[in-house]
Amino acid sequence: MSKLKVVLIDDHPDRAEYVAKTLEQQSFQVVGCFLSSQTSLLNLESLDADVILLDMDHPHRDVVESCVMNSNLPIVLFTKNTDRQTIHSAIDAGVTAYIVDGIDNERLHAILDIAIEQYKHHQKLLKDLNDAKSKLADRKDIDRAKALLMQLHHIDEEDAYKRLRKHAMSHRITLGEAARHFYEALSLINPSDQEQP
Repeated sequence: MSKLKVVLIDDHPDRAEYVAKTLEQQSFQVVGCFLSSQTSLLNLESLDADVILLDMDHPHRDVVESCVMNSNLPIVLFTKNTDRQTIHSAIDAGVTAYIVDGIDNERLHAILDIAIEQYKHHQKLLKDLNDAKSKLADRKDIDRAKALLMQLHHIDEEDAYKRLRKHAMSHRITLGEAARHFYEALSLINPSDQEQP
């Protein structure tokens, strides 16, 4: 089994070095060890990690947001800070797991594994939601294009749909894209037609 690759970000240099050594002893591969003050300068994507581990006494939202913006990885925050507002702020900023006990070597593998699985599940839910929104937008565009085709060519809905489908197939695009092409082209000829339902 391959080692879990971890990026460690800490707010204390001495502790960062100690935690990195501890992680290596626990069969993790530390692919990067940085101070929290450096996060805005990092390209975390280039480190080929599985998870980001933040070890911070006072979690700052800007550090968490910087990690979220610069990576597509689960972020596990270890801290002793139990302030409710800090917890909410960290979660809102994108932390996958907020662990208050500090780093416990015996539970670390399980915590990181769970965080990675939660992150994957959350990403899948977001993708499914975005797909559903995209399909709804496509449906609206298709209905709009069909209505315009029916009005312009005095055809029924089925014929309008067939024309859109033929255009989509011949150009190897989706029906939604075909619909958008149609009323974008129509707007060049007669801008007022684009405003019709």
